Amino acid sequence: MNIKCIGWISSLAETREMNIPVENPDQLKNILPFSIEGKDSMIIIVNNQPGSPESVVSNEDHVVLLPVISGG
Repeated sequence: MNIKCIGWISSLAETREMNIPVENPDQLKNILPFSIEGKDSMIIIVNNQPGSPESVVSNEDHVVLLPVISGG
C-alpha cells in the first residue's frame, strides 16, 4: 500500500511517502505505523475516493493523508 502524507501529517509520520506491505485487507487505522486517533482535522483519500480510518485497504491501494485547510 502506498501512502502519501501532506503538511503536518508528514511530521507525524516522519516521512512524506511510504510503502507498507499489507498481507490481509484491514482497516487503515490498524495498518498505519502511527496513530491517527483523535486527528479530526485530517482528510483521508483512498484510491481517489473519500475514506476514513475505518476504510478497509489492501496492498494495491493508494492512500493520501492531508490536513484540513481553512481560512479566508
